[in-house]
Amino acid sequence: KLERELAEYRFHLEELVTHRTAELALAKEAAESANRAKTAFLANMSHELRTPLNAILGFAQLMERDPALDSDHRRELQTINRSGRHLLALINDVLEISRIEAGHTLIQNKPFDFVDMLHSVEEMIRLRAAAKGLTFKLEQHGELPSSVVGDGQRLKQVLLNLLGNAVKYTEHGEINLRMTPCNEHIRFEVS
Repeated sequence: KLERELAEYRFHLEELVTHRTAELALAKEAAESANRAKTAFLANMSHELRTPLNAILGFAQLMERDPALDSDHRRELQTINRSGRHLLALINDVLEISRIEAGHTLIQNKPFDFVDMLHSVEEMIRLRAAAKGLTFKLEQHGELPSSVVGDGQRLKQVLLNLLGNAVKYTEHGEINLRMTPCNEHIRFEVS
């Protein structure tokens, strides 16, 4: 009798495991399908947003070349360009996060203009910090190269994320980004 009950219990457990495994497989497929739909949506929205934004940036750049433009209007166009490039970078970052989640991203180690990337980060963070009444300081300890080999886009994303969080969670005072060269690398500190 015990053997029969044990066999029935084992059979019941095996049925339960089979049933739960099938449920998990369906849930996994549904989640993967939703993720694919989200990725497709983000790619389409990215394209739909980038197209008019590129037109705006193109016309603003053309207008900036007008020699008859007074300095006030030139500054306003520079603000449009700067803000448009920032918005374009945010759109690209959203698309990149989608690629990372889908496992479709690669690190691209190649030379990039380190100084230009830093200016871009500084410009964006300084605006955010000023909007909260905070001071942003960029500190350099030692000689930093003007060009480095690495993934400039990923480095920029990491710095913007760290500094953006610093701005978000700092109520008053200042945000500092310290950079120190050490053994052919650069050490970054956010405080």
